[in-house]
Amino acid sequence: MGVDLISAAAAGTMYGLLQARTERAPDAPAYQQFDKATGAWSSVTWREVLARVDKVAGAMAALGLAKGDRVAIFLGNCLDWICYDMAAHKLGLPVVPLYTNDAVSSTAYVLSDARPRLVLMDNAARWQKIRDALERSDFIDAVWIHDSASDDTLPAPAVAFSDALEQASGVDTQKQSAPEDVAALIYTSGTTGAPKGAMLTHRALLANAEGVAAVFPPVTDDVFLSILPLAHGFERTMGYVLPMLGGACVAYAPSLLRLRQDMATLRPTVIMAVPRFYESIYSAARRSASESPVRLRLFEMTGQIGWKRFAARAGVGPGPSLGERLIWPLLDRLVASKVKDAFGGRLRVAVSGGATFPPEIARDLIGLGIPMVEGYGLTEAGPVVTASLQKDYLPGSVGFALPGIEVRLTDKGEIRVRSPAAMKGYWQNPEATEAMIDPEGWLRTGDLGAIEGGRISVTGRLKHILVLSNGENVNPRPIETELEADALFDQVCVAGDGRPYLAVLLVLNGEIWEELAASRGLDPERPNAPEAEKVLLPRVKAHLKDYPAHQQIRAYHAMLEEWTVEQRLVTPTLKLRRERIVATFAEQIAALYARERG
Repeated sequence: MGVDLISAAAAGTMYGLLQARTERAPDAPAYQQFDKATGAWSSVTWREVLARVDKVAGAMAALGLAKGDRVAIFLGNCLDWICYDMAAHKLGLPVVPLYTNDAVSSTAYVLSDARPRLVLMDNAARWQKIRDALERSDFIDAVWIHDSASDDTLPAPAVAFSDALEQASGVDTQKQSAPEDVAALIYTSGTTGAPKGAMLTHRALLANAEGVAAVFPPVTDDVFLSILPLAHGFERTMGYVLPMLGGACVAYAPSLLRLRQDMATLRPTVIMAVPRFYESIYSAARRSASESPVRLRLFEMTGQIGWKRFAARAGVGPGPSLGERLIWPLLDRLVASKVKDAFGGRLRVAVSGGATFPPEIARDLIGLGIPMVEGYGLTEAGPVVTASLQKDYLPGSVGFALPGIEVRLTDKGEIRVRSPAAMKGYWQNPEATEAMIDPEGWLRTGDLGAIEGGRISVTGRLKHILVLSNGENVNPRPIETELEADALFDQVCVAGDGRPYLAVLLVLNGEIWEELAASRGLDPERPNAPEAEKVLLPRVKAHLKDYPAHQQIRAYHAMLEEWTVEQRLVTPTLKLRRERIVATFAEQIAALYARERG
């Protein structure tokens, strides 16, 4: 195990990074992926990756694509995602990554905005749906279908990916990209308006990974388990550029359903995911322990005492008592070691990013032996801005700014960022670019935060956009407006920032609620009783039946007293003071989510 970093300057471009890595370790394992046909994992070397990248570049060149033309990719994580991306980087073609789980309308919007000449799709059925959603698609010269059966009939301009490679076999290409060229157009989620394409250069992508490597240097024996989609800026930097920078191997998880089996087989050393992933693992472990009161007590004690041990070493809290120190070896053997074994037994870092990580769960996971760290960023910044070291990780904080990145707070508490990895701007949107980047190069993040001793905490959203623990962004206002249309709900406030799902606070119309309660035999003074929940929650859900899954309400807390100006819960114009409402009813909100963890 050793550190073998390639500097951003030495790489120059993304394709230059691949070339440099291949020159240093041509026969070292680069990627692993699961072969469904054989039921086994296969591995490829850097030499083999470079050869396939050049083959894909030849097929792109055969289409007559010119430097600066966009190409899009709609594909799950796999080796060919990397090869397609790198081939485009070689030829100076900005890549537009697309989420495979996004709404068809959103995908169609991004394609219409970016106007790529080539699209790599996962299958023909998906392309048919997206093509039907496009008002026009004549800007697309070719569509390569990755998973195409031999008997598939593909209407032009679609062809099988394998056929495109075979037809262009032997086409030679030269590197055409430069460090300041745009490498990727990564579109924002569009929760505050239409999605916008952040233009990230080769230099920016490499600089961001290099900044992360200064804090967390990957080693050549590392195995990164890739879980997040490569279309996500966080995964692109942390699970693609960073391991290549350090010569580590990346394994692509074929399915979350077999993740536990894969972790036992691959024994990863690095995992990167959104908080929801870790919350799910924690909740499953706790539910399993709950089958026995004794096991649950041991589970809770292990998390609590383990956290005290860590906090004492990190200097962020008191250590365990004498009695707790004496019982720890038993708890470690019975509980903590089994949790660590479930992750493969050699995990050296588990990174959480993309959303706020609930501190209470972070503390328990650390106590159970999972080496958690947390970071913060945004697409426009490259995306990683901060990171914490495992030795001094403080749950509730996102760590310190990466080397070379400046972070400050405005008078309103908004986090501003200036970084060498920042985007050039938004694609064909100078007005939005000007609104995002001030004249001195500071990014207006829209996040509220605090800085103490250089340690940064994210405390809220300037425009109240909620970020769920799985990284999904939610604009609460359309949901609130939908529910407010029901006369039963006088006031509505959606909650869920940093949580696994949305919940809602409701102020009921007293008269209507009394009539409804009487008709159902309910106690009108107990709108949160289990019997009342069977009436109110389905009513809430019925209003949102056409909303995406991540915008569904799964829990509520109802009240009968109006939120008033005097309480400072609403403004004089009756707009919600959202943060104050959430703070006032923090205990009730916490109880809604505690039910799942329990």
